[in-house]
Amino acid sequence: MVEQITEETMPIVLDEAFAYYDEERLKNILLYLDKEFPNRQIIILTCTNREKEILTKENIKYQIIKL
Repeated sequence: MVEQITEETMPIVLDEAFAYYDEERLKNILLYLDKEFPNRQIIILTCTNREKEILTKENIKYQIIKL
């Protein structure tokens, strides 16, 4: 939807968006985000390590900032 409003590349912010996903769904959505939005910053806020483990296993580049 944002692509229809503006040509500016906006970041995607996901706050605990995957809390109820099982491991397979989480893996699939992370692979999808990596494939479909290669030039967009994606910020994932989470209190678990599941995302980190899958990103590492699938060799998807990421950076962690712990608060």
